Amino acid sequence: MSRLRDPREHDDLLNYQLKRLVRLGGAPAIRLCEGQYGVTRQEWRLIAALTESGAMSPSSLAERADADPARVAKTLASLVDKGFVRRVSNPKDRRRASVITTASGKRLYTQLFPQLALINRRLMEVLDEDEALILEDLLCRLTQRAREVHAAGGGVEARADRRLGGSRRVWSLAAHADNTPRLDKLIA
Repeated sequence: MSRLRDPREHDDLLNYQLKRLVRLGGAPAIRLCEGQYGVTRQEWRLIAALTESGAMSPSSLAERADADPARVAKTLASLVDKGFVRRVSNPKDRRRASVITTASGKRLYTQLFPQLALINRRLMEVLDEDEALILEDLLCRLTQRAREVHAAGGGVEARADRRLGGSRRVWSLAAHADNTPRLDKLIA
């Protein structure tokens, strides 16, 4: 049986496998973004999404980029400071604004995207066309399933409450209950 379907150790877990792939496969992209262009991977993601989709609200951008809205707001502030993005106020409601890439942001996209696409092609050259199509389908199916599992709570009842100490508090309570931290106490 596949170790991905029936993990025997933490390195067998799908999320760890994918994280390793993202870390190793993304390292050249991070060096390129940060070293040559002075933007983080998160900043690049927002520039790319805005360039490809056009002006949108920060909350729509967060959804499009599959990112935390608070983190997107902070990243947008950095991009505005760097001159890659600008805010456009809604004349009917000054509290609402859209964000859009500037000419500098679009120039960055046209320079950086082909280089990132080349890195992607180098990673994918190990697969033939049929395998690439299968991988694409599998990733779509896994992503959809992850959305379903996430929406259902992932089978985990416990929620971290960082205001009360988060995981440290839970671990401490479980450890002091009978001096033996138990899994059922951690996720109950």
